[in-house]
Amino acid sequence: MSEKKSSDPATSNLFIEPKDNTGIWRVGTSGWSYPPNTGPGSWTGIFYPLSKTDELKFYSRYFNTVEINSTFYRPCAAKTSESWAKRTPANFEFTVKAWQQFTHKKGEWTPEEVQEFKNGILPLIEAGKFGCILFQFPASFKHSPQTMDQLKSLLDLFEDYPKAVELRHRSWGDVLPDLPSLNAVPAFIDEPKFKDSIRQDFDMAPGPFLYLRLHGRKFDKWWRHEHRNERYDYLYTPEELRPYAIRLKSVLENKDIQRGYVFFNNHPGAKAVANAIMMRAQLEIPVKTELPQPLVERYPELEANTRESET
Repeated sequence: MSEKKSSDPATSNLFIEPKDNTGIWRVGTSGWSYPPNTGPGSWTGIFYPLSKTDELKFYSRYFNTVEINSTFYRPCAAKTSESWAKRTPANFEFTVKAWQQFTHKKGEWTPEEVQEFKNGILPLIEAGKFGCILFQFPASFKHSPQTMDQLKSLLDLFEDYPKAVELRHRSWGDVLPDLPSLNAVPAFIDEPKFKDSIRQDFDMAPGPFLYLRLHGRKFDKWWRHEHRNERYDYLYTPEELRPYAIRLKSVLENKDIQRGYVFFNNHPGAKAVANAIMMRAQLEIPVKTELPQPLVERYPELEANTRESET
């Protein structure tokens, strides 16, 4: 399960000064491609136009970052990530979800699998558009000496890469403050809280960047649903987002943090898009690009953002 680690110069000095007015903020969604065949999860006709569209290029008109979901299911080809880099503005950043082979499968991973994953994201690093790797572990991943060794071994393989780690089981609560010593930061999560859900506080784990993921609060559909989209079919109200915006600004003013990543994973019906736009407005970096009219009609709460961006 181990591999000889080596320093990779391509991963050094990854945090580059932004070329827009968003400062250290990186606000976006988890994934950008939700086509019509995803049923109620589709963004087509709500955020994306009905006509054929380069969705990534369209998305990057509104946001300066995206969390890549597809790499969880299989490593991307270098040619694919090179295309992503070319189709986005200079100030755009990608965070990359780690392959499930590393976080969800029992047994060992091979050096070849690790290298395959690294090779796939290298063009993003070379283009200056790589944010970090997100290691998302399942709720069943509990803390023990064995799993702690597994986590350390995995992070060690990616020593030269910025890393965020999403640990969901409450048994990891006392470990979060120690993640910076492993050259990683915790991924803070907003989701329905159950008996075994982890509890977190932004103050517990300082590091070079902050990573927040908002999954929605659909408590009744989280574990029991006919389609997985039901779990994330939740729209945060402005009032629910405001405490986060206030807390984020407070934390970043008082800590030596170079980046603040905020991703919405409540994707059905482009709710993640609507909430990311709301969050940008509350962080005082409103989206300036004119919003698609179908999106505003679906989510009237965005009218306030539209007015603010015109001032």
